Amino acid sequence: MKSLPADPLEAITLEEFGRRLRGGGISVESATRAYLERIALLEPKIAAFVHVAEAKALEQARAIDRLLAAGTDLGPLMGVPVAVKDLLTVDGMPRPRCGSDVDISDLVEPEGGFVRRLKRAGCVILGKTRMTEFAFGLVNVKHATPWNPVDSKVHRMPGGSSGGSAAALAAGMCAFSIGSDTGGSVRHPAAMCRLFGYKSTYGMWPVDGTFPLSASLDSIGTFTRSAQDAALVYAALCSRPEPPRRALRGLRLGRPQRHYFEELAPDVSKATEEALAKLGEAGVEIVPIEVPETAEIDAVFGPVVTLELLAFLGRDRFLAAKDILDPIVWNRTVPLLDYRATDYLRARRRLDPLRRIARERMRGLDGWITPTTPDTPVPLEEHRTPEKAAAWIRRGTRNTRPGNMFGQCGVSLPISGAELPVGLQIVCAPGEDERLLSISRGVEGRLGVAAPADMSPFL
Repeated sequence: MKSLPADPLEAITLEEFGRRLRGGGISVESATRAYLERIALLEPKIAAFVHVAEAKALEQARAIDRLLAAGTDLGPLMGVPVAVKDLLTVDGMPRPRCGSDVDISDLVEPEGGFVRRLKRAGCVILGKTRMTEFAFGLVNVKHATPWNPVDSKVHRMPGGSSGGSAAALAAGMCAFSIGSDTGGSVRHPAAMCRLFGYKSTYGMWPVDGTFPLSASLDSIGTFTRSAQDAALVYAALCSRPEPPRRALRGLRLGRPQRHYFEELAPDVSKATEEALAKLGEAGVEIVPIEVPETAEIDAVFGPVVTLELLAFLGRDRFLAAKDILDPIVWNRTVPLLDYRATDYLRARRRLDPLRRIARERMRGLDGWITPTTPDTPVPLEEHRTPEKAAAWIRRGTRNTRPGNMFGQCGVSLPISGAELPVGLQIVCAPGEDERLLSISRGVEGRLGVAAPADMSPFL
């Protein structure tokens, strides 16, 4: 049996990787080769990738090593190997299929601004990761689902729709990864795979070159091993100073009294309460608040997302693809085929008032804190039917969808206290991404960083 190469970043931060790279302790090519070898050995079971760009990644790595040797420094992400969700176009790689067998080649845009930022920063793009069809939901019935690395014996849900990006990082097949978040598609898989997931404020990062699920709600996000790494990625890609670690004493976080803390699985409830107690002991004030607007999720969020996807695909293409589409996508969309344009516009116009109301409810607070999801990752086998999968999607996104509807930026941090992963969600007002990441670093300093998964049993 072939041994698994060490993950180049398993026990170090992205910052430390940069120091070792510049000090000659590691090369971009050697780090890239290590990740490619790990992918080759683990991918048959994890199934996180739809395309691995081995030759191109090694070519990029050697070019970046030459730049560094010549005295050109591209910044803190120089030489860092990254995986990208198959929603974004990357020049030189197959066009995005967006998790679907439907022909969408005429809808795919050229490489966009976000991928160009990754390249300008000197990242090595290892390949494209698996996603649910059109990013519409947490799991598919028809298409393959990545294996969650937290359990080598049971095929558990990795979350979605960016499950491939989460599984790739959790398995140590990249240094960080990219996803998108329309209703929780970064925060949910981060919680399921024991990672730090960051959803940027809507409109902060460019989404050109990205297949849209909902033009009114889509945002790009990142998966990292820690809040510290996420802050470094944010700073490098935004050309901003790295958000510092926030002191916890004096921090005021709102705890919604309804919706977010209802019907939690016992292990999620226990781990969340223990984490909140630790934060309280460190000086964080947890303030009870009311957010009655979460009751509008079905009336506003649902129609906007579904009808914007349908409008982009086109009604004729959608109907013609009935036998090709995953049942989850078909069943969620068909009920809205006869939805009136006036009703869609009413739902869409409600977004801006809801975002103003949510911002007002955050006045005097640094953010809100909730469980990311009501459950830990469940076995895939228990949710093979469209009905069971749909119920799990609806329940799994109940705490993340409001953040998109309210336009908030948000994160999921892994917390201890349960055998399986539990995520703690923090959201801040739109545009307060730096505050969010600073708070997250402070919270992480109190709650700790999750240990990486042991991948040796997967061989």
